Amino acid sequence: MTRQLDIRKRQVVSDAIQDAAIALFAKRGFDATTVDDIAERVAISQRTFFRYFESKDDLLAINVVRYGAVLCEAVTSSPADLECARVVQRAVVAGVKFSSSSARTRRLIEISEHSPAARQAHLSRMREVEDLLTKAFAARTASGSKSFLTNRLLALVTLTIMHAAVFSWFNGEYKNLEAAAQAAFQSIQRIFGDESNTTGKDGEYSRSRRLGRNAANKTRLSRR
Repeated sequence: MTRQLDIRKRQVVSDAIQDAAIALFAKRGFDATTVDDIAERVAISQRTFFRYFESKDDLLAINVVRYGAVLCEAVTSSPADLECARVVQRAVVAGVKFSSSSARTRRLIEISEHSPAARQAHLSRMREVEDLLTKAFAARTASGSKSFLTNRLLALVTLTIMHAAVFSWFNGEYKNLEAAAQAAFQSIQRIFGDESNTTGKDGEYSRSRRLGRNAANKTRLSRR
């Protein structure tokens, strides 16, 4: 019970520090805000601040770490026999829910857009997320020995779809992240086509479409 209270207290303090920092970054700018400014805003000492965060950069990176954990959980919790494309879709849906539920998402992007240093801080842990997501896809196989290239590509595709969806929403192209993510998947299908899916019911549907198109092409040719 005491441990749970300690964890809850740490989370409350951590959230308070991050919220104060984001407010200051938005008002004064990331570069002009110091750790002392943030600590004073939350009424804590600089020493206490460093118990929770390594630097002010870490305040922008922590959301990326949490976001990565959500994506990895979606991948590892997916049924073992689920197609890779569906696993990617599940991960993106989980990422969208996480980002949509966080009031910090838009503010963090706005701060990053106005400062190269803030942008670098925000993305500083993205390579770590990419590596963890690659391992999550690899862990879906019994031995974990599936092609490194395939697993890395799956991780990158997941992150790229999320990145495109988030910025399309942020720039006002879509009203919400869900719509942006759905549009991103539809774009992927248009770019690469539906024929890559050749297993299960979707594969049968795709093969039927190919047969139908072939028959139609033969009919057109016979009329010439």
